[in-house]
Amino acid sequence: MTDDVPDGWPTPAAGQIRVMLLGTYHMDNPDMDATTFDADDVLTERRQRELRDLVARLADWSPELVALERPYEKREAVNDLYEQYRSGERRYDREEAAESPDPKREAVGVECRNEVVQVGYRLADRLDHERVAAVDYTARLEGEAWVPPDERDPVPPKKGDYDLPDFQAVADEGAELLRESTVAEYLAEGNREPELRLNHDGMFEWLIRGEGESFDGPSLLAGWYERNIRTVHNTWRAVDPDTERVLLLVGSGHIRVLRHLFDEAPMFCPVSPLPYLPDS
Repeated sequence: MTDDVPDGWPTPAAGQIRVMLLGTYHMDNPDMDATTFDADDVLTERRQRELRDLVARLADWSPELVALERPYEKREAVNDLYEQYRSGERRYDREEAAESPDPKREAVGVECRNEVVQVGYRLADRLDHERVAAVDYTARLEGEAWVPPDERDPVPPKKGDYDLPDFQAVADEGAELLRESTVAEYLAEGNREPELRLNHDGMFEWLIRGEGESFDGPSLLAGWYERNIRTVHNTWRAVDPDTERVLLLVGSGHIRVLRHLFDEAPMFCPVSPLPYLPDS
């Protein structure tokens, strides 16, 4: 495992805080994205073994802080729950009934399956970190533009010569890939450039292609960017002056925009996780 820089990623300069951006699927099946699939249970013996392997790989990078996709204003609750896992009061390999600090997740008993617990807490725990960082921004991005363009009435014209796949079919293929792969192998595939590009292609297709003064796609896209800009700001709030390495665990749809935003901030440099994940 090395710090080789994959194509599309910047080279860190001396003094910059390196932020490894690990894109992931939502392991607790919250059904909050435009296209989604049902992931298998991460509490099985097989997946627990794979998660331990994944965390061992990430620990080799030696991040000094693990940042998570949980609201910044809920950071105390996020760390209270982390401490319960760190102390052994709760266990990573069994179902635990706990309210999620994420207001979008209302069901009790699913947080224990989420990547925040299974990867984020577990990694911070392995590295003996006293705290984790909640850096997300709560945003309700709901609107008519989330209806696929070809299902709207009237259908907005297609301008330009380009082809996009059926995104639900892509999600279904992802479900099959996950069934056949280890968690680390699946994340390696999802963090490669074609997959990151495809995610953004779909979002911009839906939120730019639309007609009429009431079309809310640009407003939703602006809200999406605000959420990610605030994630960068909250990461800055969470680090110490001498922090050198942060691992940010976030849904894979955020990676392209966060890579751009962290690259624009002179104190940060985004880092790919691929050198620490299995080869294809």
